[in-house]
Amino acid sequence: MRPIYENRTTMQHEQDFARSLEKLLLCNLVKCPRNFHIDFAAVRNAKVVSFIEYRKRSNSMEYYPTFMTAANKKICAQAINRSSSLPVYMFVQWTDHLGYVDLVNCKADWSVGGRKDRNDPADFEPVIQIPLTEFKKI
Repeated sequence: MRPIYENRTTMQHEQDFARSLEKLLLCNLVKCPRNFHIDFAAVRNAKVVSFIEYRKRSNSMEYYPTFMTAANKKICAQAINRSSSLPVYMFVQWTDHLGYVDLVNCKADWSVGGRKDRNDPADFEPVIQIPLTEFKKI
């Protein structure tokens, strides 16, 4: 079984992000279960209006030329969009900017990569690299 890397600190970052975004988007962010593979459902007037994945990075936005994430995030986003016709956004909090991208329709290069610092073979997987030009800054 794969370790769960989510901890109190990361959950607090998610909660802080959710509260801030709720004010900005005038909606409620409802945490989705882990097996849904997307962090939040955005709810307005008792209806889901979009889905949101959240990432926090410890580097500036321009530090890397792309944003890399597991390819499975895009695959799940596309499946959710096909089933619901609702948008799925990836929000990224860098040290200097908050940005978001339409995870279903964004341009992305596919490769294999990931982190090696945790000695977890599952961290090296198919990934997508989204050009920073695809992101809108908030």
